[in-house]
Amino acid sequence: MNQIVRLHRDDTLRRDTVEPVRTAAPESAEATLARGHLWLRFPKALEAEFAADTLEPRRRLLVSCALLGCLGVVLGSGNVNEATPEIAALVWRLVWVWMALAMAGLLATWLSPTRVRQGWHAEFITTLLGTAMSLLVIWMATASRADTAITHSAMAAIPVMYSCIAARLRFYWSLSSALITFGAYVLFVKGFTPEQAQMATGLRHLMAMSFVFGLTANYAFEHRERRNWLLRRVEQHQREALLQTSAQLQLLSTQDPLTGLHNRRQFDATLQQAIDKATWDQVPLALLAIDVDFFKRYNDSHGHPAGDTCLIEIARVLATQAKVHGGSVARLGGEEFALILPDHTPHQAQHAGESVCTAVAALRMPHRDSTVADHVTISVGLANWQAEPRDTPQSLQDRADRALYRSKAQGRNRLCTELPSDQADNSPVQLASPIPAENLAPPVDDQAEADEERCQETLEGHFLSLRFPEPLEAAYIQHNAEPRRKQLALTSLLGLLIFNVSAILNRSMFGDIQDSVLNFQVWVSAWVLLLTTFIWFTPRPLWREALYSLSTATVALVSTWVFSKSQLTSTLSYSVCLMLIPMFSGVAARQPFWFTCVPSVITSLAVALLLKPVGPVQEIVYGDNLFMIVNNMVYTLILAYTLEHGLRKEWLLARIDGLQRDALLAASQRLKALSVVDPLTSICNRRQFEDDLDRIWGECLDDQRPLGMLIIDVDHFKLYNDKLGHLAGDECLKLVAALISKTAQADKGLAARLGGEEFGVLLPGGSLGESLQLAERIRQTISQACIAHDYAPSRHVTVSIGVASLIPQDGMDRISLFATADKALYEAKRSGRNKVLGPSLPDPGHHRRLNRPVDVA
Repeated sequence: MNQIVRLHRDDTLRRDTVEPVRTAAPESAEATLARGHLWLRFPKALEAEFAADTLEPRRRLLVSCALLGCLGVVLGSGNVNEATPEIAALVWRLVWVWMALAMAGLLATWLSPTRVRQGWHAEFITTLLGTAMSLLVIWMATASRADTAITHSAMAAIPVMYSCIAARLRFYWSLSSALITFGAYVLFVKGFTPEQAQMATGLRHLMAMSFVFGLTANYAFEHRERRNWLLRRVEQHQREALLQTSAQLQLLSTQDPLTGLHNRRQFDATLQQAIDKATWDQVPLALLAIDVDFFKRYNDSHGHPAGDTCLIEIARVLATQAKVHGGSVARLGGEEFALILPDHTPHQAQHAGESVCTAVAALRMPHRDSTVADHVTISVGLANWQAEPRDTPQSLQDRADRALYRSKAQGRNRLCTELPSDQADNSPVQLASPIPAENLAPPVDDQAEADEERCQETLEGHFLSLRFPEPLEAAYIQHNAEPRRKQLALTSLLGLLIFNVSAILNRSMFGDIQDSVLNFQVWVSAWVLLLTTFIWFTPRPLWREALYSLSTATVALVSTWVFSKSQLTSTLSYSVCLMLIPMFSGVAARQPFWFTCVPSVITSLAVALLLKPVGPVQEIVYGDNLFMIVNNMVYTLILAYTLEHGLRKEWLLARIDGLQRDALLAASQRLKALSVVDPLTSICNRRQFEDDLDRIWGECLDDQRPLGMLIIDVDHFKLYNDKLGHLAGDECLKLVAALISKTAQADKGLAARLGGEEFGVLLPGGSLGESLQLAERIRQTISQACIAHDYAPSRHVTVSIGVASLIPQDGMDRISLFATADKALYEAKRSGRNKVLGPSLPDPGHHRRLNRPVDVA
């Protein structure tokens, strides 16, 4: 037996310690994203990171918007002299004071030292300036008795809307500004005449709806910004996890878990690379095959934990020697190692091999049962690469193996080189029926990888035209087609309800409009409802958006025509409500930008062309309304663009997150496979054997069922390896493993390779008799396979099997089950091999009955 499975819990690279997908911490970006952030607040540490990451972009945005806002104030104040003639001079002085304070605040924000900057500074200054301007407009409506002062008071909504949509203030700052402005308007703007009071009431309704839309859009902006930031964080974390998992995957797929050296898989790849380089550069190459002398005796005498320690120490020395000589060392299995020596002539390789022998002997690790020395020694075989077409990596390994065998035949603890006659036989030895190892890692999903790359490129390109390359665009349109169908249908009904209820409540403001004209508007509403039905049944998502956009534009156009039939100033004042129609399309319905453009542009053109003011007062009101409607059109298009851009970015990030999560899961599965499957035989390794033993032990303890265990050893396998070479030995182990696994599975047993030529089988619910029967079937199956072994007495490969079974009890150690099976295996080998033996029992008759060897006929 090369190695016995260790049943303690500090095994290197445990499966549960390399799992890359972990439960997210409660305050992590992943947990926050899954939990949601309806209150627009993250956990304290995450909130601090978010504020730090967004500080400079927010500061630049708010300063730029404040400068544009100052320009807007100047433009919006152009008709102050006409709207409030009696206080115009004072208003202008207050406007210039506001401008001075705005410039001072902007300079303070822009020039403040980096170390003292806080995220709330720019937010506070912007909120303060916007709210102050709104309060100034409200004061104008209370200080002037002109009708135009009341109609002009609708301008108080513009700073709040500008802060919500253009400047995109944080939601709670926008909410505070909106509440202060609306509260002041309700408290102070009453009007001095019944007509003014009527107009003030209507404007309060419009202001309330405007603020609802504006705050809804503002909330959506910040919520999406925060979500996209979280998605970015998650993407970064997952990318780091993927890199870490790839590193672990590479480690598990190339590293021997016991010694930390390269395993057989990496050795094959490294040897091929070294041969390719040697052939291309026409430089020499040598290979050392290394075997620990009498290691099986060392294991039997000193114990398997000591044997593992011995291998670890030898591996450390070989790694040092490989570094000294510029080579690469690998553990091929059990006590067998190989050292690749690039750029080494035969003489240099021989010197390196002798140094390796000397270095291992210098460890002076005691070996009681060695006939060579009183300490651990190694035998080394040397072969040199021959740059000839007939030479192959397998033939090079075969020559090194034969040189190693000569080293052992000549007394061990020495180096032997390949004989000249070795050069005549370059064909590798193989079995008649080799079983190739399975490919543990599933093929890479090229489509998913290309999709992620396409998403990353699109994200980096910023998609300013709000268009993705195909097929990303088609996937984006279809991803929420069904929710959009419901949203458009519901918002159609909601929009018509709000619009008509508002018109009914404010019917007195346009009393000169004939009922027939209003009935026509009702008929248009019914027509829009019909279009809503088409929206519900239309199969194409873009057709639904187009129908909704057309319906909204139609309502705006008809409503403007209806208002144009009135000659009342109150009606003209109320017509500012038209600006809410395209805003409803952009905010409530969340229509894409290009579809929002249709009702926005049509509404502005309809107001400009259809409404005809009569007299100087209406000219002032009309100018204010047109300014606010066009201004609102700009805000609506800004918010529609920003919302769609944010939505598309969120979709891209979510798609990347999903693709990376799938890749991480696939890598995790490959990682699990590599960590629990033996790379040579493709059955479970000893790590999985331990995990299965823990699990099944617990199940049998709960159910009070027996648990059977088989320990299987290939007879005379060292002779097989020494005579036929390690390549043939590997093929033999593959075939034996396949036969053991297939036979065990038929009885619901779990087979694993424990190390070297040793295997184990767990039989849940298996009594001693059932375990002995399974062991006998396995022994017969391997014997009947007739795998040639000319150096064994039976002339074919056989196995010896130790069997144990017990019912787990509280306080019982799992090692007892393994120790019993291991002891029975040694008895089977001492009694002639090719036998199945169970545990020795106190009852002599039962002892003879169980321990009676089963011989092969």
